[in-house]
Amino acid sequence: MSKRLTVSLLATALLCSGSLQMSAAQSLPSEWTPEQRQLLQDTLSVNELKRDTERIANEQQELAKQRDRLNEEIKDLETRIAENQERTGTVVRTQYMQQQRPFLLSLLNARSFGELSRVYMYYRLAISHDQQILAGFQKDTDELQNRRNLLAKNSERLAQVKSGIEQQQQRLASLQQDIDEGLLSSDDPQSLTRLADELNVYWNNVGLYEVDEYFAELAAASNELPNYLQESGKMKVSGFGTKYTIELTDQELNEFLRSRNPDFKDFAFTFENGLVVAEGRRDRLTLRIEGRYTLENEPQNAVLFHVDRLVFNGLELPATTTTELEQKYDLGFYPGQVAPVKVNEVNMEQGHLTIALQLVL
Repeated sequence: MSKRLTVSLLATALLCSGSLQMSAAQSLPSEWTPEQRQLLQDTLSVNELKRDTERIANEQQELAKQRDRLNEEIKDLETRIAENQERTGTVVRTQYMQQQRPFLLSLLNARSFGELSRVYMYYRLAISHDQQILAGFQKDTDELQNRRNLLAKNSERLAQVKSGIEQQQQRLASLQQDIDEGLLSSDDPQSLTRLADELNVYWNNVGLYEVDEYFAELAAASNELPNYLQESGKMKVSGFGTKYTIELTDQELNEFLRSRNPDFKDFAFTFENGLVVAEGRRDRLTLRIEGRYTLENEPQNAVLFHVDRLVFNGLELPATTTTELEQKYDLGFYPGQVAPVKVNEVNMEQGHLTIALQLVL
């Protein structure tokens, strides 16, 4: 069963049970009063900030477990290194103070080939044993440094996570205060509270999954885009065959998306000056994505899509949601995966996307 069908069945079940009401929470933005709009916007932001705070708290727990494991590994390595340090020092002193000279004298004084072979075998075994001791000591010290580096990164990330949770809590407190003040000053606080509750139920059980599904489908289509550009003849050659230009209109992009997935029939991209806008509607759900295609060289050369603004049913989702979706789904494309080329420039003008590439020799 597809995710979209599952969501639709869930929404129907909630409607039948009365848990989800098709009311003002799904009405058109033009039907909202300023008071309702502000309350819905703050409520949606609080909902998403709480969800992001829970995600950060889970990450904090995982980092704490990782820190404990690293500390145990460091302790074990330090103990093993201390135990082997004396043996390693003996080997080093033996080699550098030439205490292995008796072995060499024995080789020179051998009276037969058989005796020479035996002495040489003992010598090789001793040298091999010494090398194993030194190699093991070096491996342990390298692993110890590696664990210490990982622990330092872990500590840095833990500090960032702790700061992130504190900032989220401050934002949540501020938004909740705005909601409480709005309800206190309202002529009908009960209706506003019910409206906010309905929005939360609708977003958590339907909206969140629909938005996630849109991004998953866009990511899947973006992964096929380089092959489409190459096969459709969109790559124009210039500069004695070393330079290429891709010119793609927003109409062509929309046709490509709809050829890959019929769900995009009510979803459309438009290229504006430096901006990409994608809008779609399904039943009473609307979605608007605003972002940019940018040239990136790290960790690899690519054209990546960054989400600047995400609007669900006329309400803007907080930056935490856009960041989560951008990290979860890659909407960029990588021409170097289908041809030995490097992207040099990306430009967006009204209705057109232009990408300049160069052959990598």
